[in-house]
Amino acid sequence: MILETIPEVARLSAAQKLLLVSELWDDLAAHSTEVPVSREQIAELDRRLEAHRRDPGQMTTWEAIRQRILGRTRGGK
Repeated sequence: MILETIPEVARLSAAQKLLLVSELWDDLAAHSTEVPVSREQIAELDRRLEAHRRDPGQMTTWEAIRQRILGRTRGGK
């Protein structure tokens, strides 16, 4: 649907698409009150938050994940 509306997106490289996703995510986060959330999603978020509280050392930051993903697209491991 979006690719039909904005065909330029299909022509982006994988790295550009990842950056676009990141920017879209950041924009959604900035307007989080406008994002609909189901009861199931709330329950899953509560489950994950409780798991984090029990063992915070298992957390990976978004920055670390993003670097790992972008590093791979730029010839990294």
